[in-house]
Amino acid sequence: MDPTHRAPDEYGQGNDRSGGEPGHRRPSRDSGGADFGPQTPQQVRVVQLTAGDLLLTVNPVDGSEVEAIPPGSGPEAPVRRTPAERADHERAGAPPVPAGPPAPQLPLLERQEERERLVRLLARGRSVRLTGQPGSGRTALLDAVASDCADLAPDGVVRLNGRGRTGTDLLHALFDAVHKAPGHRPDRDELLALVRGIGAVVTIDDLEIGGAALGELLAATPECAFLLAATTDATPGVDGHLEEVLLAGLGRGASLALLEKVVERPLTEEERNWAGDLWFESEGLPLRFVQAGSLLVQRDRLSAAPEEAFDEYDYFEPRADDAP
Repeated sequence: MDPTHRAPDEYGQGNDRSGGEPGHRRPSRDSGGADFGPQTPQQVRVVQLTAGDLLLTVNPVDGSEVEAIPPGSGPEAPVRRTPAERADHERAGAPPVPAGPPAPQLPLLERQEERERLVRLLARGRSVRLTGQPGSGRTALLDAVASDCADLAPDGVVRLNGRGRTGTDLLHALFDAVHKAPGHRPDRDELLALVRGIGAVVTIDDLEIGGAALGELLAATPECAFLLAATTDATPGVDGHLEEVLLAGLGRGASLALLEKVVERPLTEEERNWAGDLWFESEGLPLRFVQAGSLLVQRDRLSAAPEEAFDEYDYFEPRADDAP
């Protein structure tokens, strides 16, 4: 049986008791007696994946099955991606851009010293753990350093996210970023052999693993230099040597400057006093001032056109079909 094309009787068309021709659909009560004619069978996609020496066939119609890979039909050897293919692969996996006007490009304030130090360490092949409180700007600094290190390693820069991922998950993600192997997931031994030859600067944001798991990740990739971003209490120490860089909050002047960049205007005296209190309470976390700037932008819009506060999307505009 062809799993992508089902015969008419498999859709119940051969059991029509209306006396009509095979394949003729009986009119339903809900359709008001209208006959929509023969229905086109829906195409079903059958996918085959290899995992180690096993072949997985995913078939929504007849059921999935797992079997040993037949002799002589194994997967093709993984191929290294070109720099252009790596860039395309990274863009394809990026989250969609939020709707609405583009957000202003915010400067990286009071981070030049840390930025230069991280680039120097990675250029020497050292792995670094960047720690800081949530909202301290770890992700923004990671992106800036990744751009600075684009030409440091033969396999370029690989950006990963560690949220909810184990060490094995990260190894598979690293393998997929550098190699093309459609429909193939290597087993443990093959995976370790492939990632051992990868030479890249690897940034991992929101890292959650530590201890022995992180040590195994570093040992499995001796040609990679890692920049690991985590909160101060997220990952315990590892046996391997890691440089530690702690990201502190911004100073008062830089915090107010960031707030002005978000609102795109000078602050009033009252707003500066309020921002000073926010700086003291938040210990200068950049995210708090980005959020505060968004609130001020909303307030400015409401003050400029209060009648448009709820009508921006015409939710309350009368419709033609609402007329009596």
